[in-house]
Amino acid sequence: MTVVLAVLAPLLIFGTVRSAFRGSALSDLSQTAEALAWGLSPLLADTVPGLDSTVTAIARRVGVRLTVMDREGTVLADSEEDPAGMENHRSRPEVIRAFRGMTGTATRYSETLGREMAYAAVPVLRGDSVSFVVRASLFLSDLDPTIRRIGADMAVIGSILLLLGLAAAWYFARSLSEPIRSMAGVMRRVKEGDFDARVAPSRIRELDGLSTDINAMVSRMRDLVRSLTGENSGREAILRSIHEGLAVVDGSGRLIASNHSFSVMACGGDPLDPDSPADHVASREFRDHIAAVLRGDSPGNRVESGSRVYAANHAPVRGTDRTVFTFGDITELDALVRIKRDFAANVSHELRTPLTSIRGYAETLLEEVPAGDRGHVETILRNTDRLIRLVEDIRVLSELEHPDRTLELAPLDVGEILEATAGRFRAQASAKNLELVVEIEGRLPAIRADRSAVEQVLSNLLENAVRYTSAGSVSVRAGVRGRLLTVVVSDTGPGIEKEHLPRIFERFYVVDRARSRERGGTGLGLSIVKHVMTLHGGWVGVTSTPGAGSAFTVAFPIDESAEELRERG
Repeated sequence: MTVVLAVLAPLLIFGTVRSAFRGSALSDLSQTAEALAWGLSPLLADTVPGLDSTVTAIARRVGVRLTVMDREGTVLADSEEDPAGMENHRSRPEVIRAFRGMTGTATRYSETLGREMAYAAVPVLRGDSVSFVVRASLFLSDLDPTIRRIGADMAVIGSILLLLGLAAAWYFARSLSEPIRSMAGVMRRVKEGDFDARVAPSRIRELDGLSTDINAMVSRMRDLVRSLTGENSGREAILRSIHEGLAVVDGSGRLIASNHSFSVMACGGDPLDPDSPADHVASREFRDHIAAVLRGDSPGNRVESGSRVYAANHAPVRGTDRTVFTFGDITELDALVRIKRDFAANVSHELRTPLTSIRGYAETLLEEVPAGDRGHVETILRNTDRLIRLVEDIRVLSELEHPDRTLELAPLDVGEILEATAGRFRAQASAKNLELVVEIEGRLPAIRADRSAVEQVLSNLLENAVRYTSAGSVSVRAGVRGRLLTVVVSDTGPGIEKEHLPRIFERFYVVDRARSRERGGTGLGLSIVKHVMTLHGGWVGVTSTPGAGSAFTVAFPIDESAEELRERG
C-alpha cells in the first residue's frame, strides 16, 4: 500500500499540475488575443495594405502565432503561413464561438504545422455584428520543459516519501507483529483446550484493549465450558436414571443421543454411538416406527418388539429438525389390560345364562305367588333385567375395546336408521306421555360406518333421553355441518350439573346413583357411545342446563365415496 500511494500520489498530482498549467496558459492566451484584437481593430479592413506584415511583426514581439479572419472565415493574415494558401477557418470550434460574440478556446493537433497547439479566438465588432476574428495560438510543446521539470521534482519527492513510508511501515510492522504473534499463540493454546492462557500487555494502547477483550473472552469461554460440562454430566445422569427408553433423532435420521434403556429395548443392551444413523438400531420395529415419524406418517403409539410391548411417544424440538422419542415398557400393563378385558368378556358371557334362567323362574313365580308377595318377585325381575343389561353393556364394551375388533364399514343412510331406532322407543315414550319428534334437515349424505355400532349409539342416546325425562318431549335432529353429519338428541329432563359434564362419558359414572338404579341405568351407555364414535373418527359432546334438559350431539365424518356407492346402489 505504501508503494502504491508513493507512486500514484505523484502521478495524480503531476496530472493535476499539468492540467492546471495548460489551463493557465489558455487563460493567458485568451487575454493576449483580446489585447491584440483591440490593438488591431483600427487596422482591420479588407483594403488595408500591409496587414499581413503588421500581424507578423506583432506576433514575433508577443511570442505567439496570430491569425486574422473575416466574417466568411477567410484568412486575411497569418504570422506563420501565407494566407493565400490556407484553408477556410470558419468551421474551427474556437472560431465558431468567436463569431457568436464570445471568446473561444481549443487545443488540438495542427495539420498545417504538424504540432499540438492551443488556440484563443476573439471577435472584432463593427456595430452590433462580428466583422473579424483575431486568433492567437502557441505551441503546447513550448510548455513541456517546465512541466518536465515539475515532474522531475515530484518524482524526487515521491521517491523520498516512498523510502520514508517503507521505513515507517517496517517499523510499525515490527511493533505490531510481536503482540499479534503473542495473541495468535494464546488462541492456539485455547483451541487445544488450555483456557488458562492469557495475552500479555503491549506498548500499543489499541492492542492492549484487544488483549483485554481476548483475555475476558477466554475467561468466559472457560466458565462456559465448565458450565456445559456440568450440564452434560447432569443430563447424562438424568438420561441414565430414566427408566423409559429415550432417543433424539435429527431430520436426516441421525441418532443424536440415547440412554441405556433405549439401547436395551432396541439393541439388546449393545451401546449406540451418537451421530450414527437410526438405521443402525437392531430392532426392525423400532427402526420402522422412527422412520415413519420422520416421514410424517402416524405409526401409532404402540411398538411390539419380540415378546415386549412399548408405549411410544414423540415430540419435535422447537426451532430444530430434531425429534425426541420415548418408549415405555408396558408389557405387564398390556397383559393386565388384556386379562381384564378377557375376564369382563368371559364373565358377561357366563352370567347371561344363569341370569336368563333367574328371569324365567321369576316370571313363572310372578304368575303363581299371592298378590301380597308379587312386589318381591317384581323387584327380583327388575334387578335381574338391570343385571342382564349391565352384562350386555359389558360384553359390547369389551368387544369394542378388543384390539382385533374390526368395523364392518358400509355406506349407511342415517335418516333411515334414525327413523327405525326412534320407532322402537315410541311406545315407551307414549307410556310416559312424552312427545318423540324426529327432524331430518333435507337429504342426508351417506356415511361409511358399522350399522350395528351406529344403531347402538342412537339406541343408547334415545334410551337415556326417554328414561330420564318425566314430562315434555324428546327430539332428534339430524343435519349437515360442514364435512360432518350431526345427530342431536335433546330432552326436557332434569339436566346435568356443570361439574358432572367432564366425566359423563366415563365407565360406570352416574350423576345420581339412586335415581340410576331406580330407572335401570348401568353407567356404561355413554361410554359405549364415546368409544363407537372414536372408532369411526367422529366425536360426541353434551350441553346441559339443570332443570331444562340436556342435548347430546354425535358427529360422523361424511364420506364422498360412500355417497357415490349409495347412489349407485
